[in-house]
Amino acid sequence: MKHIFKIIYSTVIVALVLSSCASDVDNSKFQSNPETGWIEFRSAATTTGQVSPSHQIPVSIEVPVYPEGFNISYSFEAVEGDFTQFVADTTPAPLFVDPQEETRSPNINIPLVNMEIARDFVTSFDVIITAVDKNGITLGDNAESILRHTVTIPCSNPDVLPGDYYVGDYTIADVEATIGPGNGTENFAGGTVTLSVDPFNPNRRIFTVGALPAFNGQLEQVTLDFTDSDVVVIAEVNPGLSCDGGVTAYIFEGASIADSTPWDICNDESITILYTEDPLGSCGGPYPSSFSLTKN
Repeated sequence: MKHIFKIIYSTVIVALVLSSCASDVDNSKFQSNPETGWIEFRSAATTTGQVSPSHQIPVSIEVPVYPEGFNISYSFEAVEGDFTQFVADTTPAPLFVDPQEETRSPNINIPLVNMEIARDFVTSFDVIITAVDKNGITLGDNAESILRHTVTIPCSNPDVLPGDYYVGDYTIADVEATIGPGNGTENFAGGTVTLSVDPFNPNRRIFTVGALPAFNGQLEQVTLDFTDSDVVVIAEVNPGLSCDGGVTAYIFEGASIADSTPWDICNDESITILYTEDPLGSCGGPYPSSFSLTKN
């Protein structure tokens, strides 16, 4: 019986030791040396602002302690277009990770140039982490680590629209509407409309369309203003209707700048225009509404 107890006791001890070892491994990758670890990007891609003077890319520092700090080297590689016309320094100095950095997410800062120039094209490039100058700190921890980050420089809207931008035949359709569909019709008559440049303003497009066609026999002119705030705003449309005996006009009014749809010089295939239906309350409004234009 004593031998049985000894065997059981020995088995328990071995199990506890093995469990303790496994626990030590799982608890922390840095237990043997807290100055070791790895670095990687926090995300795989970002997009600059249209006219941003610089762009920052966060780096993740997975190292518990780095009392002297260390340097991260990185390089650039073209993906689409010639990024060198926009990046001020294509052979950047290493990023120094200061030991006082508390966020553990310092930024690679990329100064940009020529961003104020209008662009009807997209440019992109990769930022690649290439080296770190401290032993024990590796580039990434596994195959899933992010060591390549794609930066996209978007199109930049010009001060004056090109004469062929949002011009020609488009299909118009209600996206969100209240009074028209509520009465078995539409706010804007679906079908094809022809957009043209406003002869008095090159940043406006005009077209004619039926507004509440079941109740209004004439076509109304619609004006779209492509503003320097980079959004599209519709001018007031007045179909000459009312729900309260003519006391209050039923109209369509453009949404605020903050609530309007952005426009992009690289795209004139489709857009959704936001507006307010019946803002004066003639027919129970106001109602948030919208219609779409899709190039034929």
